[in-house]
Amino acid sequence: MAAIRAAQLGMQTAIVERDRIGGVCLNWGCIPTKALIHGVSLYHGLKNARQAGINATATVDLDALVRFSRRAADNLSKGVAHLLRQHDVTVLQGQARLAGPHTVEVHAGDATSRYEAEGIILAPGSRQRTLPGMEAAGDLVMDSSAAMVPASIPQRLVIIGGGAIGVEFAYIYASLGTKVVVVEMLDQLLPAADHDVSEELTKAFRRLGVEVMVGTRLSGVERHDDVLTVHLSQGDSTISREAERMLIAVGVRPNSEDVGLETAGVATRSGFVRVDEFGFTGVASIYAIGDVVGGMMLAHKASAQGIVAAERLAGRAAHPVDPVLIPSCCYCEPQVAQVGPTARELERAGVGYRVGMVPFASNGKAMATGNRIGFVKLLFAEDDGRLLGAHLIGAHVSELIAGLALSVRERVSAERLATLVHPHPSLAETIMEAAHAAGDGAIHA
Repeated sequence: MAAIRAAQLGMQTAIVERDRIGGVCLNWGCIPTKALIHGVSLYHGLKNARQAGINATATVDLDALVRFSRRAADNLSKGVAHLLRQHDVTVLQGQARLAGPHTVEVHAGDATSRYEAEGIILAPGSRQRTLPGMEAAGDLVMDSSAAMVPASIPQRLVIIGGGAIGVEFAYIYASLGTKVVVVEMLDQLLPAADHDVSEELTKAFRRLGVEVMVGTRLSGVERHDDVLTVHLSQGDSTISREAERMLIAVGVRPNSEDVGLETAGVATRSGFVRVDEFGFTGVASIYAIGDVVGGMMLAHKASAQGIVAAERLAGRAAHPVDPVLIPSCCYCEPQVAQVGPTARELERAGVGYRVGMVPFASNGKAMATGNRIGFVKLLFAEDDGRLLGAHLIGAHVSELIAGLALSVRERVSAERLATLVHPHPSLAETIMEAAHAAGDGAIHA
């Protein structure tokens, strides 16, 4: 996004890529996992279609499912490469390293090339965190990349980490018939989510057969042939679970090493590049975006920051990316989507708020399509009624959150949101009902 925007603004632009165009999200994150989720959702839906009068027998061709996922990533990577060519962006294959405030070295095999630039945007991304002591488990321990291309479906899987990555893979494998245990050291699944949303997701997962263990830490692992014994601690108690595979999903760390930051004088804190609200590092015309600057580690945040950095380098006025307005989603079933602070965060900040909360079970479209699980929870300021945050769980809620992000940005009140006519029947009507619920009361709930 940054390279394309820079080229659109008239700058001669090059992008350095050491692996595949599109980065981790496109190739080994967002896109292929959503393809897997789509496949297993179809399978899960067919197995449970009898309630709609459909009698079907479904089986999983794991190789074909994985190929479908990889094809989605490959096609999109090719599409991005085409866009770069269309905008005359030069793609340099290799490892980039700063050699000064205006100089980039590109290492490709034994060859090194140097390029001078008036502006540089750093976007080295991040990599998956690992845990010490996993060596004994050997090839039975997976990271998320390995979990995307399994050779077989394990009977039992322990996932360490209950964030978005762990939760999405829990849904994928449980839907394929694996007995899944999710271990999260904090007090809820999706620790950054609203507590009510997390509770609803936990209930849905338990109905799917997933064992959810919060407030639990990994204390050790033993391997006996092709079976792992995973030792877990809950307070003073120790619990063990056996599994054929274990997935480590404890977050990511920035790729800030060996980028030449010290050579160019770019400062870091705890491994993250220090930047201002526009992504400027304070050095010459060097900007940094995405996971390497910390905050919410989301592809759409990085894309937005890249556009801002490119516009600043082109001398254009640009609005900084407001982290409060960045939606975050988890694409398991039911989906989770949120924007703005949670109720806990508002309480910690001493901000008064009103809640408008309506279940999808009261919604006509949800009833007609069998998607009754979940709710819309809206948080409005006590003083002037403006929307502060939105927290949704249910079918397709990732498609509803962008409009609520706009409402937060534009300080839309509960009254105005309630009087906006929504199409019927639609899941979006639940937003209108939740706004009513924060005032005189919902009409249909």
